[in-house]
Amino acid sequence: MSEDKTSVHSIADLLGQAKQASTAYLIVIAARSQALVGKMVKLSRSEMVMGRSTECNMQVEDNGISRKHCKVMQAPNGQFQLIDLGSTNGTFLNGTKVSVGTMQDGDKIQIGEMTVLKFQMQDQLEEEYQRKLYESATRDGLTKIFNKKYFLDTLRKEFAYCVRHQVALSLVMFDIDHFKKINDTYGHPAGDHVLQRVAQRISETVRQEDLFARYGGEEFALLLRESNSEKAVRCAERCRRAIDTTEFTFAGTPIRVTISLGSATLFETDLSQPEDLIVAADKYLYRAKKGGRNRVDAFSISGG
Repeated sequence: MSEDKTSVHSIADLLGQAKQASTAYLIVIAARSQALVGKMVKLSRSEMVMGRSTECNMQVEDNGISRKHCKVMQAPNGQFQLIDLGSTNGTFLNGTKVSVGTMQDGDKIQIGEMTVLKFQMQDQLEEEYQRKLYESATRDGLTKIFNKKYFLDTLRKEFAYCVRHQVALSLVMFDIDHFKKINDTYGHPAGDHVLQRVAQRISETVRQEDLFARYGGEEFALLLRESNSEKAVRCAERCRRAIDTTEFTFAGTPIRVTISLGSATLFETDLSQPEDLIVAADKYLYRAKKGGRNRVDAFSISGG
């Protein structure tokens, strides 16, 4: 009677098999749109074109990026090449401007002012590890939206960028009305469910390029790029209405949930530091709660 056995000759054999199974990826490590940061793009096609155009395989919005900026393609010898497509401001590989460059594992591509991608060969285990590592560093464990640290880091970058380029930037801060009462009445598992459901509904309501984060406890932050005060108030009202019209049920019990929101915009008042934007938005959030809750307040509404 024979037995089927799987033999492993050496660790080198395993590593060799893993290497053969590796797949090429581009990982976004910096971008104008923070929704792109951490994104992993598998290079499974013969070529991938990057640029501002909707016709590109990977659309990237950033100052200095051409409509069809560059492409990555696999040469007949199996190596991956970075090819500039006659862009206005150039394509850089590890800091050097290139027309055509052969990429090695770990190389970095820069296009535009803020967009940096890392070329990396990964097997399935490495891909999963990279994804989990990114999520643990940037995402809130309960709601799966961005965490406070990531929000504050992004706010500082965006604030500096918008001041330099005189671009509108708005911040909406909101929290869940009477959240302590929800926890006390229905229990903390119900409170966690409400936090998760609120995060889900707001994520479905806002634009992909906006940054949505859990600021702490039941308070959330929504950073709106290129949005003046009028647009920010409209967005805040859409979010308020989305929660107000959503049915919240936990363990068969309906729970009434509303949110109060405050909005502040760069350039409308004297804001010199990123933290000033948070203080201003929080001030209007407090006014919204004092004014009866389940409402939006902002400089453009209250007049100061």
